[in-house]
Amino acid sequence: MAKKKDVKVNINYDFCKKCEICVRICPTNVFALRSDGYPEVVHEEECIDCGLCQTHCPDFAVWIQHNEEEIEHPMWDYLRRENQPSVWCPGCGIGIIFQSLLRQIKVQGIPKDKIAFVSGIGCTGRMPGYADFNTIHTTHGRALAFATGIKLANPELKVIAVLGDGDGLAIGGNHLIHAARRNIDITAILVNNFNYGMTGGQVSPTTPEDSYTTTSPYGQLEPFFDTAKLAIGAGANFVGRATTYHVPIMDKLIKEALSTKGFSLVEVLSHCPTYYGRLNHIPSPFDMLNWQKKMVTRKDEEGKYKIGVLHKGDRVSLTERIEELKKRAKNGK
Repeated sequence: MAKKKDVKVNINYDFCKKCEICVRICPTNVFALRSDGYPEVVHEEECIDCGLCQTHCPDFAVWIQHNEEEIEHPMWDYLRRENQPSVWCPGCGIGIIFQSLLRQIKVQGIPKDKIAFVSGIGCTGRMPGYADFNTIHTTHGRALAFATGIKLANPELKVIAVLGDGDGLAIGGNHLIHAARRNIDITAILVNNFNYGMTGGQVSPTTPEDSYTTTSPYGQLEPFFDTAKLAIGAGANFVGRATTYHVPIMDKLIKEALSTKGFSLVEVLSHCPTYYGRLNHIPSPFDMLNWQKKMVTRKDEEGKYKIGVLHKGDRVSLTERIEELKKRAKNGK
């Protein structure tokens, strides 16, 4: 691959949490670790502008600059910077998903004041607090219930709900089923890190069989929910799955989900090095990213998670049906 001589690699040390992902993911060894654990740029001339360091940095701390004007991270205008750095653990995959979502909102040119960003409780629930949109942090498991009310009250808004696997499939499972059944025009992003990361790493509805959590020290014995099959069976118009390793696939799925009329869901398999990774002998964020490569497939393969577009439907959304009903009512029909 040709080297890119005209790029500058930037690090914001106020945001960096020393997760080492940028150092280990770079294919040309642009970075090295300092004695204090922070990364530093040592071979900028070797940068090939692949973007892996930028897209896989969970904390918006690394970016590639192509001209003199790009002195800030390209997503900083979409952040409440006064709330940075985030409270997420070093290397947490949620920040990678958050950056992907912001990137697609920017690509599609969705005005910030036309977005309603909703979450429940949990590690993922922190996300709207860092986004410079209309945001609401709701009660545990109820993000989709609040999102439904917002969409019905103001159909012009682009309503996005982010859910954790516990928040979305345990206490909030009923709301997920009925949001998909109603096919209301909401984009849901479900972060599946296989455990309750905020409250101590307990077993969740998506914890894989035979893996370990703080409440399944001898291995998880129960079958797990297949989020995608659940959403498809309930009637969602679009369902996709990606991982925090496969960022280009995640970008494409979120872009399509945002463009879909009706209920769309993107499940992202995310790494949680602090609890799930440590208890399953993968404590490094970078090693967990590589672990994801082995657990997924683009085909139907027993024992692996299929990623990509899993379902596309063409049902008329509830939002459209309600608007049509309003027109008929105004015309006395």
